Amino acid sequence: MPLPRPKKNETKQQFISRCIAEMTLSESGRFPDRAQRAAICYSQWGETPQERKQHAGTLKRKRRKDI
Repeated sequence: MPLPRPKKNETKQQFISRCIAEMTLSESGRFPDRAQRAAICYSQWGETPQERKQHAGTLKRKRRKDI
């Protein structure tokens, strides 16, 4: 199955959410790790690996605060 692509006028957040959801339904066997699916979606958006790394650090800090 082809990887999701951003739609015209779709925000980054909208695309990433949709992409991860679609990949969870259709590609979870191929990409069992959620972080891997997220990395693919950020890559599809056009985000560089350095930007993804910075984003992942932000998510980890938020999760620790929630605990």
